[in-house]
Amino acid sequence: MLAGIDVGYSDVKAISGDRRSAFASVVGSPDQAHFSLSSNGHGIMLTAPRRVLVGEEAVTQSRFLNRREDRGWIKSEEWRDLFLAAVSELTTATSVDLDVVTGLPVAFYDDKGVVQEQLVGEHRVQREGRHAQLVRVGQVRVIPQPFGSLLSEVLNDRGEIADEALGKSAVGIIDVGGKTCNLLSVNRLTEIGRETSSVNVGGWDLVRGVRAWLSDEYPGLDDMRDHRLSEAIQSRELRYYGKPVEEFSAIVDDLAADLADQVVAEAGHLWNGGAMLDAILVTGGGALLLGDLIQSHWPHARLVKDPVAGNALGYYKLAKRVF
Repeated sequence: MLAGIDVGYSDVKAISGDRRSAFASVVGSPDQAHFSLSSNGHGIMLTAPRRVLVGEEAVTQSRFLNRREDRGWIKSEEWRDLFLAAVSELTTATSVDLDVVTGLPVAFYDDKGVVQEQLVGEHRVQREGRHAQLVRVGQVRVIPQPFGSLLSEVLNDRGEIADEALGKSAVGIIDVGGKTCNLLSVNRLTEIGRETSSVNVGGWDLVRGVRAWLSDEYPGLDDMRDHRLSEAIQSRELRYYGKPVEEFSAIVDDLAADLADQVVAEAGHLWNGGAMLDAILVTGGGALLLGDLIQSHWPHARLVKDPVAGNALGYYKLAKRVF
């Protein structure tokens, strides 16, 4: 099996063939509702290699959560749980031979060997109500995260170059993630190292800014869990004692504009204003919040077709090409 798996600080995205999955990058204690008539939410209860709840229902149900933003999390049990949960979403087969392409933030790309060491070999995973799965990971290719979104635009589903013009162009990619904003410069599908960097800001900074405002203006709402507050920010809707917080949307817009200005300033400095680039692609989950603001600064900037899953889709297409 070939797969593209993007284990992000905010969400996990996984693609293999026509199978797709996305869930919150949250691992929590294995607490569950005793009764429910709702089928909403996306929870994954792992019983092996350890018993944890993963995904949306962990945000809702778990008494204790683990959501990390540090560089060393690729060595953690939580990161392994998220990766194996992603594999279990893509297949129910009890025996799986897997070749995978994944990615790391630009600033952490030197750790690609650590990721390969973590993944290559045999892994056992089991979900509640399912048979155990033996996953044998063979080949692992690790690329800078934003490169995935460029490949999602350049390659077709067979891993062949479909957009030759873009493949031969000088392209800047702005990947707005949860912890970092990756700025990648590529010419003819080759990274330009001196024009590539990472800004230590992302979607979670916006969440923290909104939380600080809520703490002052709407006590009690500031205790919302990160992913729930993130959902409210994306929808621009929040209720306080059953009534809409009318100024919430304006506060989000103001904070998002400040964050976008910081990203644009860094990218403009790195790319000498961006005039020599043929195109600027905006991707990542944060692109849904900042995309319009970033695009307004450059006439040749645009969102990729699927900014949330763009990296994972590019990883999968590259897996088809190289494996």
